[in-house]
Amino acid sequence: MRKMKVAVIGLGVMGQTHARIYTEHAGVELAAVYDIYQPHARQMAEKYRTKAAGSLEELFGMEELDAVSICTSDDQHYELAMLACKHGKHVLMEKPLATDLKEAKAIVEQAKASGIKMMVGHTLRWDPRYYHARQTVASGQLGSPLHLYARRNNSYQNGLRLKGRTSVLMFLGVHDIDAIEWVTGDRIVEVYTVEVRNRLNEFNVGDAAVTTFKLASGAVGSYETSWVMPDQYYELDAKLDIVGTEGAVNINIVNQNIQRHTEGRFTYPDTMYGMEMYGRLTGIMKEELTSFILAVTEDAPLPIMVEEAYRAVQIATCMEQSLQTGLPVIVPSSID
Repeated sequence: MRKMKVAVIGLGVMGQTHARIYTEHAGVELAAVYDIYQPHARQMAEKYRTKAAGSLEELFGMEELDAVSICTSDDQHYELAMLACKHGKHVLMEKPLATDLKEAKAIVEQAKASGIKMMVGHTLRWDPRYYHARQTVASGQLGSPLHLYARRNNSYQNGLRLKGRTSVLMFLGVHDIDAIEWVTGDRIVEVYTVEVRNRLNEFNVGDAAVTTFKLASGAVGSYETSWVMPDQYYELDAKLDIVGTEGAVNINIVNQNIQRHTEGRFTYPDTMYGMEMYGRLTGIMKEELTSFILAVTEDAPLPIMVEEAYRAVQIATCMEQSLQTGLPVIVPSSID
């Protein structure tokens, strides 16, 4: 059976994770890698025993190439997605779909017109905790959801690293925006957002945003997200609580049921996203890439459609509009 041939574009932390998982999958050949910084691309090509494309034109010109993983900074997604559509290459893209709503809409339209498979890596759809919460809601065991609380707070070093190239709502918020609608099976219809600016003000971005929202069912919720957590705090602090008429479900990803005390502090090792066991990566990222591989090689259904990834960008854009106007914003019910 012919192996699926894939290339990875952008070789930061996520790009290297994609490259490693592909090389460890028996049904996949990592045909090429590309990074704008060519010495790094050549180094990674040697590490993963593949070739470093000298340009995007060279990479997309590889006729045998089936698919690409786009792992670049968010503001480059549009150009690369359009190139993939033009050349008929299937796409796995790190979230968000785009940071501009018009560009996100254009990607959706071009992906559908080209006939390629495009999946955006909203990782919570492969997180067993969020998947279980979705199953619990869908089974009716909670009754009707009444109110929700979600948060995703990241370290100051992440906010500092991005230097204002995107907002906290686009970088982190899209995760939970998508998860709230996916887990509840409901639609966010109205948002009202406020923010604080202090530590990252030099980059003209907010430190933290808090949103109240309404769902189509009448349920209400609150969402907070930040990227200014102190250096000695957890790398990521995320939570989802849903209270219904008959029950409740609570997710808290900080406590992984294992804690470690080293170098004078307690830490909670990651056991879900990129856990290495017996020399191979396992966990959420492996499951995400496996879903994409199966969609390309076996025509399996995608766990997230590109229109749903657009929806997350659309709602985040409404939250940013609320920040600008100081008023609640109605979320459109369709792609505008």
